[in-house]
Amino acid sequence: MKKSYIILIGFIIISVILISFIPNYLSESDNKEPVEIIVSKGTTLTTVADDLYEKGVIRSRLWFRYNGQDIARNIKPGAYTIEPNIDIEDIYNVLQQGEQENHIKLTFPEGFILYQFAERVAESGFGTVEEFINATDKYLVENGYDFDTTNLYFNMEGYLFPDTYFFNKGQSVDEIVATLASTMNNSIFTDEYRSRAKELDLTLHEVLTIASLIEREAYNDEERANISGVIYNRLEINMPLQIDATVIYGIGEGKEHMTRVLYEDLETDNPYNTYKNTGLPPGPIASPGKNSIHAALYPEDHDYFYYVLGENGHVFSKTYSEHLNNVNKYRK
Repeated sequence: MKKSYIILIGFIIISVILISFIPNYLSESDNKEPVEIIVSKGTTLTTVADDLYEKGVIRSRLWFRYNGQDIARNIKPGAYTIEPNIDIEDIYNVLQQGEQENHIKLTFPEGFILYQFAERVAESGFGTVEEFINATDKYLVENGYDFDTTNLYFNMEGYLFPDTYFFNKGQSVDEIVATLASTMNNSIFTDEYRSRAKELDLTLHEVLTIASLIEREAYNDEERANISGVIYNRLEINMPLQIDATVIYGIGEGKEHMTRVLYEDLETDNPYNTYKNTGLPPGPIASPGKNSIHAALYPEDHDYFYYVLGENGHVFSKTYSEHLNNVNKYRK
């Protein structure tokens, strides 16, 4: 009886010690040097916890999320420096500060082409256009992307997520490219999306290509799924997609955007001309936003094969004769 009592007392003492020790241990930062983290617009507490854990700042993602529930909605986008030897309460305070003076805000609109990304980065003083493009090619090789680059003007076109970012003035173009690409690959293209792509028997490259077409064609969010449905309907019967945006991208070789397509442009012989070639173009023609990616994976199920821009968005039709009537009506 005495032995059992002693064991019980010992267990209680150990439990008390652990209860008082573990929270303090888990609440202390584990980094020995300052660590830079980038928090983009809309980033969740879970994503921040994963990033901090992977960079060796915190000891437990679960503990960080549990204790940070109150500040989850107050996290502000920005580039932050997490100093060593601080506790998670200090980290929570940092995450609510917003943009800091030594950081530069860069916004890449949805539908930007890679060359425009490069120009914007160059304008902000991080490096030249050529250095940025070379950094994307380097990232492609180092991160095991597997798709045919033969006919692409820029290998990572469509793989950089368009959003607002905060970068430290001293960051390299390699780091910027890594942030843009990893956001698309890890934060946007979720397990659900990967599973859905497999269900549709599509590769990531094909999904991003379809999404980029939707991004360039859609007038508003409400019609993205409808346009996606038209693309799938045409692909199913091997009908040319006949999307002007692909012609524009091909003629400009991924660098220039025309505002008007002439009939003679439709006869241009290049892999991106979806008037002359059936199937998808060789790759994305722009950087799609999340809504376009979602629409590419969840197309509207309908019988439309045509659309033309009307007064407040596109007007869809099932037959060519109906489409011609809409063209005559809205293109006067």
